[in-house]
Amino acid sequence: MTPRKVVILGGGVGGVASAKMISEEARKHSVNLEVTLVTKERRHYMPPLFFDVAMGEASPEETYAPIENLSRYFGVNVLVDPVNYIDAANHTVVTGSGRKIEYDYLVVALGTTYEWGKYPGLAKAGYHNYDLEGAIKLRDALRRFKGGKVVIFIPETPYRCGIYPYEAATVLAVSFRNAGIKAEVTVLTPDPKPVTPLGKDIHKMWFDAFEELGVEYVVHKGTQEIDGTRRIVRTTNVEEKYDLLIKVPPPGLPDPLKKSEGFTWKQDERFAPAKPPTFRHPEYDNVYMVGEHSMVPAGISLAGVFVHNASLVASNNLLADIIGFYPRYTIPTATCAGYVKDKGFMGHCEIRYNPETGKYEWADRCYVGPISSLARLFKVGFYKSWLDSLR
Repeated sequence: MTPRKVVILGGGVGGVASAKMISEEARKHSVNLEVTLVTKERRHYMPPLFFDVAMGEASPEETYAPIENLSRYFGVNVLVDPVNYIDAANHTVVTGSGRKIEYDYLVVALGTTYEWGKYPGLAKAGYHNYDLEGAIKLRDALRRFKGGKVVIFIPETPYRCGIYPYEAATVLAVSFRNAGIKAEVTVLTPDPKPVTPLGKDIHKMWFDAFEELGVEYVVHKGTQEIDGTRRIVRTTNVEEKYDLLIKVPPPGLPDPLKKSEGFTWKQDERFAPAKPPTFRHPEYDNVYMVGEHSMVPAGISLAGVFVHNASLVASNNLLADIIGFYPRYTIPTATCAGYVKDKGFMGHCEIRYNPETGKYEWADRCYVGPISSLARLFKVGFYKSWLDSLR
């Protein structure tokens, strides 16, 4: 019997999690599937570890594993060839090299792009750790930094990894204090409260940390420009001078989705459509959308924990399409680990699918778990053990 073909686009967390689950479950249930993952990178990166690189607590080599080991350990066909566009009407993916790949089921996990050119001056000014090259440059800038004002700038919401700027602010403030470096840390953001959907407990944790460390929290009402020559961030209502600028990228829709018919969300062209609770494409039942590009349309945030959960839900439902009687899950909860000051914390959110709104809901159902050095170790250990499965 000819195997049914499952094609997965993207070699990040969503793509790898989907590939692992679908391949392993198909083998367990004796389902004849051919699973192919298409990616532009030979490495599978773990982006949360980029901040550890910037802080000098991890080497660049610790942040990635060979993507081709998906074939060796999980029986997944890996094709390193960038996606060009999706022809969903004809169940075909076209790659950068011109190859046409037919599929019976498609999982799209292409992440998000970084629109550094969206605001004047943003591309050239400052530093970031949203890719490995950026993390190394930020590490070197921090090593040269002798004191002054650090501005962590969020141009717009939503953005990738909602807790990151607040992690960075508190970790840096503690690190400067311990090193005897006189520095002011400011978070410049359009969000009236840190990571608004996460509820009052997590708001309080951040604001308590900011008060203790003297971190200034400034709310702006729209980005105008970044003057790298004079080292000023200008917004509609405030101007902030800086000695060191750390910036967060505005999100954008990946080019392959822009080129593909039906893959731009009409309500907000920065994102791609998805239909909760299963993350199916609204028009194509055999296409599942699990990248950060589709989290906002589903009612949740641009974060790895949600992409991971979405990929498992979508993979579960895809398998049920093929197997027949097989559990069909929705996202029930999300638990993450993060940094606060010189410790770590565990955050837990209850998530519910609301059939009346057609979206997942999670605001004000998030709680702070342990705040300790052990939670910090758990975060690093989880990410490194994830990568170890491909080494």
